[in-house]
Amino acid sequence: MTAHTYPALTLYAPAPASVRLIECSPPSWMVALALEEKRLPYRVEHLSFAAGEHKSPAMLARNPRGTIPVLTDGDLAVHETFAILSYLEYAYPLVPLLPSGQARARALTRFHESDQLKARGMQLFAYLMRTPDDQRDPVQVDEMRAALQAELELWERYYGEAEWAAGEALSLADLAVFTYLATAVRLALVEAARLPRLLAFHDRMRTRASVVATWPPTW
Repeated sequence: MTAHTYPALTLYAPAPASVRLIECSPPSWMVALALEEKRLPYRVEHLSFAAGEHKSPAMLARNPRGTIPVLTDGDLAVHETFAILSYLEYAYPLVPLLPSGQARARALTRFHESDQLKARGMQLFAYLMRTPDDQRDPVQVDEMRAALQAELELWERYYGEAEWAAGEALSLADLAVFTYLATAVRLALVEAARLPRLLAFHDRMRTRASVVATWPPTW
């Protein structure tokens, strides 16, 4: 976490150990990555899913849907991951994570397109998290893995066009892609031989200061 004296920004995120199986929250992780990339002072308030801390009265006052991540900036509370990232880009533009000019259109497209990767990834992650090993339907698992693999192969093509998802510089899209890719790699859910560019991107990101600072501690 970035050193700070006055934590105006607070990220409310799941305690990694309380997230069964995957032991991280990709949406919360991408917010932490953005905070690190922007070199903003912040603190993390870890909440236990098992204890229901994300649905405490205090948290429901910040987000009535009872989901996390939630970011507070002083008295302001922002929820929904893409809203948080968009807010950070607007409120703290000094270190931009979106390019200017016409290049922003492509970066925004890739950023919002990453929601498709989230949908495929979380469908599979959630099933594995919630279903005991002996109750899993192997056919269903294979179908979900195939859907995630197909989505990743589309991103493989994008990373063949440029070093980063939206061009020559890291953007919000890369943070979103990385968190779901890293989780899938961690769980050995990808066919790595078919994703050489994505795996090269994964390895580049793995040594980046923002990733080192926020890497899930139980991994």
